Amino acid sequence: MSRDNAELRRILSGLLLSEAPITAVTPMTTGFSNDTYLIEGPDLILRLPPAAGAMLDGHDVIGQARIYAALGNTPGAPPVPRILLVEESADLLAAPFFIMGRIAGESVSDIDMQPWFTDASDAVRNIMCRDWVSAFANLAHLSPLVVLGAPVSPEDDLRMWQRFADGAQCPQLADMIERLLRTPAPISGEPAVIQGDSKLSNLMWDDYRISAMLDWEMSLNGDPLADLAYMLYLFESDYHAATRAPKLPGMLKRDEVITLWERVSGRSAQGIIWHEIAQIAKITAIIAEGSNMLTTGRSNDPKLAYFKQNLDYYLSVVGAMLIGAGY
Repeated sequence: MSRDNAELRRILSGLLLSEAPITAVTPMTTGFSNDTYLIEGPDLILRLPPAAGAMLDGHDVIGQARIYAALGNTPGAPPVPRILLVEESADLLAAPFFIMGRIAGESVSDIDMQPWFTDASDAVRNIMCRDWVSAFANLAHLSPLVVLGAPVSPEDDLRMWQRFADGAQCPQLADMIERLLRTPAPISGEPAVIQGDSKLSNLMWDDYRISAMLDWEMSLNGDPLADLAYMLYLFESDYHAATRAPKLPGMLKRDEVITLWERVSGRSAQGIIWHEIAQIAKITAIIAEGSNMLTTGRSNDPKLAYFKQNLDYYLSVVGAMLIGAGY
């Protein structure tokens, strides 16, 4: 199901009377957590729930707006877009939505990395990688945000993904999570803010410096080792290859990432392997659900073919890490 861009323009023109005239409303990204549109003219961003239905329950679209607003008023928080309008009713656009300011810069694509990144010098990429790790490590200094609710233990967060794996008809993953849960999670200190999806593509860059941290759909108050662990899946280890960006010259290696994170966060990464397995299990649960959506006919999105093709690989990584860590 797609949205009528001309109708979006008509309705939004009546709402944004104080802004520049809207010349067009064009899709920027469509995904499983939200749809994003560029409001051309006033140069704003519109976010709505996905027209095709959400894969993750997570924070609803209004919850995302509240998180951005809270971060924008929190000293020491990373830069985030400015919230301009929040509409909780579905009366206007058939769904709740919010409008935010557009941030200068561009994200590094997960799939087709742009020449400004791939053709940069090794030294520039090294600085960017250090800024990436440091941006998420600095979250360890943020006290829990009221908008994110009570702190969640690593075990309780993992149990939620175990239920998600059950719902995705992936008992193998649910059983592997149960094995990990037999061992208490190492804790790095008091709860802090966790972004929950600490990949490079969730940062905006303007002239090679971070201009915003985006996509807080899986954020919570908990142990910051979760963000480090999620990030480490992108770097080569004994159990998996690096993803695209960390393979490029100038990018840090796994051990360098850990050392930098410890220095910036002021916390120890001792016991990180537990959290690494938990975060890869989370990623695998999402992949299992995407595969299940395709198999059961709940979605015909061609992107889900990747999920189905790679599910066995991700399961094998989780299994190998459990064995290697002695769980």
